[in-house]
Amino acid sequence: SSGINAEYGYSKFNTWEAIEAELKRLAEERKDIIRLDSIGQTYEGRELYLLRMSNNITEKITKPVVLIDAGIHAREWVSVSTCLYIINRLIENPADDYLIDAFLDSYDFVFFPVLNPDGYSYTWTDDRLWRKNRSPSNGSDCVGVDLNRNWDYEWGGEGTSSYPCAIDYKGPAPFSELETTAVKKWIEAHKQKVVLYLNFHAYGQLWMTPYGYSTAKPSNEEEMLKYSKIATDALASFRGTNYNFGPVYTTIYPASSISVDWVRGAENILIAYTYSLPH
Repeated sequence: SSGINAEYGYSKFNTWEAIEAELKRLAEERKDIIRLDSIGQTYEGRELYLLRMSNNITEKITKPVVLIDAGIHAREWVSVSTCLYIINRLIENPADDYLIDAFLDSYDFVFFPVLNPDGYSYTWTDDRLWRKNRSPSNGSDCVGVDLNRNWDYEWGGEGTSSYPCAIDYKGPAPFSELETTAVKKWIEAHKQKVVLYLNFHAYGQLWMTPYGYSTAKPSNEEEMLKYSKIATDALASFRGTNYNFGPVYTTIYPASSISVDWVRGAENILIAYTYSLPH
């Protein structure tokens, strides 16, 4: 539909309608490297888009997968913009970087550019600081579940709320929401191929490893922290931006039943990060 600011712009924030139109445009123009699918719909009927990108793209995923999602929290607009910007840079490769070609030869990049489109739309029309999705709660007038407290790993632990009006409401049950369930099904079907998971948030300049539910350590924490240091050093030298890194629990705050804990803890995808962008 022709929404407000229907034309997508890479140097501004964009409405849901403009994002949807841009994803479709990219998929139409670059069939050689892009497939756009919907993995389901939200409570309000918006599509949950998955954009996959690879050189010599095929119907089936044949390469290792780099999985990136953004916008699980509605108000964190810059996470969505960053995800679209990464997609654009991979397509355009303006500096003819041989590494980008090598990455697209070697991996399937899978993006969920907006994991919470209902909430995202609501931040444009009604409440800029809305965080949750827009599904109603039984027995309460309050709307919405915090989609990043709805994953089935240590569900409802520290840093979640059972109160439907709270911003970190965990939902009535793990995977009670259409959005988290759709992503769960996709990951469960492809987890053997996923080699890296990146979950984008804003803001804080943090590059974080699991876990958020406690100070428990994944078996390969040392490896994940080693890569965190390489990544944050590269960001500092390239952009002059200083990121802190470390486990969610001690680096930002306790947060249970978050996607990165489920991906690493339940699905055993070994390299998983949650990444809080600058503001």
